[in-house]
Amino acid sequence: VSVGVCISSRRSGLSRALRCDRALNPAMSDASTTPAEAAPAATDSVGRSTSARYNETLSSRTMCAYGFFRLPISGYDLTVRPARTAVYIEALNQSILTHAMIVSCCKSVDFLLGFLVGTTSDNVSTRWGRRKPWVVVCFPFAIVSMFLLVTPFPFSGDAVFSDSDDFPCGEIEPDSATACPALEQCLVEMIANGTLPAHNVSSVESSNPPAPAALSVWFALFYFAYYFFSWTCTMIPYDALGMELTSDYSKRVSLFSVRVVFQFLGYAVPNAVGLVLSNIFPTNIIAVYAYTALVLGIVSLAALLVLGFGVSERPEAKTGQGNEVPAVVAVRRALCNWPYCIYLFIKFPISLVSLLPVNLMSFFLRYGMKMEDWASLYFTLVLVILFASLLGTPLVWYLTRRFGKREVLMYVSGACCPFFFAFFFVPPQSFPTAVIYIAGVFVGLLTVVMFVVLDSMLADIIDYDALHTGKRSEGVYTVAETNLQQFIEVIGGVVPLLLMSAVGFENNGGCECGCGVACDEAYMRWKCPGDIGYSCDGQSTFDSPPLFGEVGRQAPCVDQGSDAVVWIIRAFLFALSGVCLLLVCLGAKIYPITKAAHSAILDATESLAAGGEATDPLTGKAVVRSAASHAQLRREHFSARELSLSSHWLKTQLSGRLLLWLGAFIAILAGMAASGGEARQYIVAIGAICCSALFVLVPWDAARLQVLLKMSRAERAVGPSAEEKDNSARS
Repeated sequence: VSVGVCISSRRSGLSRALRCDRALNPAMSDASTTPAEAAPAATDSVGRSTSARYNETLSSRTMCAYGFFRLPISGYDLTVRPARTAVYIEALNQSILTHAMIVSCCKSVDFLLGFLVGTTSDNVSTRWGRRKPWVVVCFPFAIVSMFLLVTPFPFSGDAVFSDSDDFPCGEIEPDSATACPALEQCLVEMIANGTLPAHNVSSVESSNPPAPAALSVWFALFYFAYYFFSWTCTMIPYDALGMELTSDYSKRVSLFSVRVVFQFLGYAVPNAVGLVLSNIFPTNIIAVYAYTALVLGIVSLAALLVLGFGVSERPEAKTGQGNEVPAVVAVRRALCNWPYCIYLFIKFPISLVSLLPVNLMSFFLRYGMKMEDWASLYFTLVLVILFASLLGTPLVWYLTRRFGKREVLMYVSGACCPFFFAFFFVPPQSFPTAVIYIAGVFVGLLTVVMFVVLDSMLADIIDYDALHTGKRSEGVYTVAETNLQQFIEVIGGVVPLLLMSAVGFENNGGCECGCGVACDEAYMRWKCPGDIGYSCDGQSTFDSPPLFGEVGRQAPCVDQGSDAVVWIIRAFLFALSGVCLLLVCLGAKIYPITKAAHSAILDATESLAAGGEATDPLTGKAVVRSAASHAQLRREHFSARELSLSSHWLKTQLSGRLLLWLGAFIAILAGMAASGGEARQYIVAIGAICCSALFVLVPWDAARLQVLLKMSRAERAVGPSAEEKDNSARS
């Protein structure tokens, strides 16, 4: 009977005290347990709920509507990352240094914009909510940007719709069953009269010159637009929406498990489509990604409609009243949340582990394992990862609910760690395909743990922040999450490329075409200096033997001139992943919020909302919230130590720091402008990475200096409050 009353009361939205305490206390009168007499949830002056518990019976319909939107986003992610290298570097011959420079510059600018989007999402509320308007307005721009990014049609239109009839012997259909003798005879004649080069000619006139500057402009424009509209303006509000859909510890695990299922289905879509298209266009990787992008665009529109009509935000998000907390204060509060700092310590390495295989596995298959047909194995491997992830999701969901979040995180990471170190020492050319698939299974399990366990942990951390601040700041926490992902993209996507270029990496092994890059002539498998692979089925299969030269020779496009290139790929792909997993185990070991601690956090929050007192379950200290006044918000721009300084010294300190950041920024720009030759691209790429930090530090100290100049002596004369001292101690 007690359980039935609790469930019924939860569905009717009664306050926690009336829905469970009275049902479980037989000493209370029957009149006191009548649902009709229960008081509604407490609200503040603008109608926002002050209850820490909300929507604890989240419906499966809402969870699926929310999770389905992750499907196209995941498809975009797993299309754009490999397409960057396969389309721009390998197929269109963009310099790897230019590519790395553009990526780092775009990420650096977007790093700052993310903070503005997150704090604005928290502080601005509309009658449609705080999060969904961002998604509805910005996601259509993300769809267009993604399509134009992976399909640079002004530079690759002929590759998508290729026709080789205009070339010598092009009128003969390349079919070994019927026309191979005629084609071979035609090629012999064309080589003899000098129309075509011999298969072993030392130098080949290239029809694939270095990429024009316009291609770099195109890539920079749509790469920045894609990440700004999708990951910054769409994913930050979308992730924040998920954090505030329910407060229940276990329901959050279920919500993010459902989202993970759709996420991995989204990863499967471009790879399943790519696997089919790679058989239709075996030597034309540009066409594969072009048609994949078209499929994802259609799915994206359906997902946007489902999210818009199937998910409702919390009622208090539609009151038109936001947090009204300045960005600096919101970030300072987050940094004082020490469980969140531990979370970031975990999130950085495990995100790097999930990113590196996507960015580097195609290089490893081609140049490490010497696979000409690398694309088919790559797409198959990703499908194995996704299949393992889908099977692992219910297992991780059960283990997390049974044993706890940090325990699952620690033991799964610890179990996978030794295998990555072992993979590093296996010679690439003797790397069994089965071992590749085993590594894919580990990556799949780790990815499930990252998205199921870590996302639900972040929601618990936001509850802990609400205990100390009285504000819901999902946007601030998810922007740090997204910006961290952006920074990891620089570390995992740019740094390896820079190092590979420094030791002599050559696009497509120095070949004009082959190994997935379509040759203009349908009868060529590859076209490299010193070796041209004429064959009857050059454009349709990798098994067609060369017509001239050694029949079983290896395609030159799988070779790099320096073994150091392969060592760098192996070091980042396996050794660095093993180190990262060790760090994850360490962070999980000290993570403090368990299920019991989370319940105590919600109890303490409700006690404060009811006008009582509360103790921090993690520290055992009394919780003292700062007064919600403009004067107090101005004070929270500074630490207790800074407030103890005189006004003159604090102004001098902030002005000096601001001048230091500006000077460093100017020096970096001057260094990038003064550099020349090939070294310039290295300097620009590294300088852009450094600027990503300066893009945050300059406005940070500028905003604080501006607030300091507006503060009165009376505001600064007040000694640090108990909350400020506690924040400094926790920080």
